[in-house]
Amino acid sequence: MIIELGHFEVNSGQLAVADPCYELNTETIIMGVIDNVLNGAWVGQAEKVEVREWGEACSRLTAYHHTVADQDATLEWVKCPFVVRAESEQAGIFDITKYRLPDAGAPENGSHRETEWYYACCDITESGEEAGVMDGGVVSRTGMGNGSYGVYMSTDGQNQVVGVKVVFIKR
Repeated sequence: MIIELGHFEVNSGQLAVADPCYELNTETIIMGVIDNVLNGAWVGQAEKVEVREWGEACSRLTAYHHTVADQDATLEWVKCPFVVRAESEQAGIFDITKYRLPDAGAPENGSHRETEWYYACCDITESGEEAGVMDGGVVSRTGMGNGSYGVYMSTDGQNQVVGVKVVFIKR
């Protein structure tokens, strides 16, 4: 079952793909930054499947540039050189300028600056859909819990990234 989660904006040309509990670190393989991303409106989707002896679980989280959102079957997907290592049973795709930033009015000092954004992700993944969009990104539960998950991207004719997905459960 595909769940349309809504729209978010990408303005930086870069996407961070990670468990939202982690600080951004481009020197590790447990999260990644994708460059040359097409700016504009992006669409978030979650796919849920029935897992025997488990119940319903999120099998993948996908973000598409709005111009290709209805072309999933024809997009060519390439595995990224990193994985998402989930420690908080969550993963997301975020405009890098919105990753782990505080909400407006949050204090500028200390760890409280980071927890407000992280708690916003948790509120989304603890909702009924277990996934949703937020300012600058999309986040979901990881389906089967903590683990390492493959990340894939798709590009257009100008070699700009127009799709990113995290696969939690293979079909």
